[in-house]
Amino acid sequence: MRKYWQENNIIQEENGKLKNCLAELECEEAIIEDKNQFGRVRNSMMKVLRAKHSDEIANRVLSRVNKRIQNKHFNQKSFI
Repeated sequence: MRKYWQENNIIQEENGKLKNCLAELECEEAIIEDKNQFGRVRNSMMKVLRAKHSDEIANRVLSRVNKRIQNKHFNQKSFI
């Protein structure tokens, strides 16, 4: 019984991590698309992302994308 419980916990942890990663990818795609289309991220888009995923995930992804742009990881032509 104990072994099954531990395996079940591990599976639940992996599912949680997978959902978290998928949420971050979805946020990142939406933020990059918004920056390409409007040159910035709209407040309404961030409100939607924060409501759908969480404040923590949406803010972390926004700062990550901004840091990539600042370090010129992304091609600047696509954001202008």
